[in-house]
Amino acid sequence: MRKENIYSSKNVFLLVSVFLIVFWLLYSLANYWHESSKIRAEIDAIHQTNERNLLEIEEKKAYLEYLESPQRIDKEAKILMRKKQPDEKVLVVIEEKIDILPPDSIPEMGLEFVSSSLSIPEKWKWVFLHK
Repeated sequence: MRKENIYSSKNVFLLVSVFLIVFWLLYSLANYWHESSKIRAEIDAIHQTNERNLLEIEEKKAYLEYLESPQRIDKEAKILMRKKQPDEKVLVVIEEKIDILPPDSIPEMGLEFVSSSLSIPEKWKWVFLHK
């Protein structure tokens, strides 16, 4: 019987081939795992961006509803055009220069006059309780 040499070129070639195949498989697995984690991170970032955009859309919808509401339109008309409803009473608090409007013209304009000499709690009491 002939003893085969363990370091024959055939054995070395097979050993190197197996090593290269295992190395290639491990490299492919590591590369796949790395790409997969990058894709997961990108998907998470996209989900976060979507959530932020949805919140922004909801805020803008709420703001649009406010802008289209009759209360806001009425408020803007009162502030910008000095308009009021026919049966509505308007409270004007003048802090300085009380002599701007003569006291006789205040009831004609549909306004009620509150003295600026009242304290702040008294003014709030007058606003809410009309006393």
